Amino acid sequence: MTERKSFFAERTAEEIRKLELSQASSQRNLVERISELGAEQGLVIRAQIIPGRFFQNVEKTAEASRKCYKHGDLIALSQPRTQQDAYACQDIPLAIRARDFSQLAKMKEEEINFIGYSWYPVQGRDRRKRVVPFAWLPEALRLFGYAETMAGGIQVKPYADAKRVQVEGADIICKVPSRTRKKPRYKIKIQHAPVQGTTERRAVVWSLASDFQIDPEHSKWNIRYTWKDDRESSDRFTFYPHDIAAYIAIAGNYWKQHNLTPMEMNPFMLVSRLGADFYNKLGNNILVFDPTTGGEHLRKPHIAEKSILIARAIGYFGHDEFAFWSPERDGKLKDYDWTRF
Repeated sequence: MTERKSFFAERTAEEIRKLELSQASSQRNLVERISELGAEQGLVIRAQIIPGRFFQNVEKTAEASRKCYKHGDLIALSQPRTQQDAYACQDIPLAIRARDFSQLAKMKEEEINFIGYSWYPVQGRDRRKRVVPFAWLPEALRLFGYAETMAGGIQVKPYADAKRVQVEGADIICKVPSRTRKKPRYKIKIQHAPVQGTTERRAVVWSLASDFQIDPEHSKWNIRYTWKDDRESSDRFTFYPHDIAAYIAIAGNYWKQHNLTPMEMNPFMLVSRLGADFYNKLGNNILVFDPTTGGEHLRKPHIAEKSILIARAIGYFGHDEFAFWSPERDGKLKDYDWTRF
């Protein structure tokens, strides 16, 4: 069994059961109840978070959660649909997300079932839908924080000298630490990164993707071993924490060089400290009643459940309070507190 590094350690279900527990039998007001939990308080959710349609033809809640993760509702960003429209669009990805996430505030909390958001490339051969699950966004910030404070940072090596970079974006090799003990760094190629402050950047960003590798001497480890079945079919590309953490490191690297383009065109939601605290509580203070599991039928939330609860938190708190990083309010991303117990 693989063991996570202590920085990423969370309370086990057994440890959460020893907290001062309260019960939630309804989906209403879950966000408020979770956000108000103290460090030594826990909440048992006895309401079904995964939409009912994912329970058809499955025996266990874990199977329904997996189906929801793969096929759940996504917020389709109101992005430009053609290259020329992208060139003419003045909205950066942050403004587009803020506009589209505002719909969540108009919905009843218990009716919000989005597991992430999506967009489509507007140029190039790879026109697969890009998918960003909500749960992977704070997890990416946690990984970035670990890299910056405990592991010497994420190594960034751009290949951005070719003339095509202006139109197609840069290929950038990043070496990202593993969250697992005794595992080597992941070697990731971020593709189509917008790094030049020209009009073309407005189209380039929507083609962003990644490719995973590991240094040859570590080839016996397959980076995809836990994700092999998670990578979606050929019509979609899903971003994972290591992809997102790598892009954040790229944006920081260029920022130090007084090039703000990668940050300006960042397509990934950066949660506030409030958002990070909420995510911490999902991992350390929440149990879900699940009659399809053994023992006391209590387990930690699945990724799809976390993602839905994060979407509901965006609706409850609002985009700017939860889904927007303000350096003045929140401090440095690397300094977020991920050890809450």
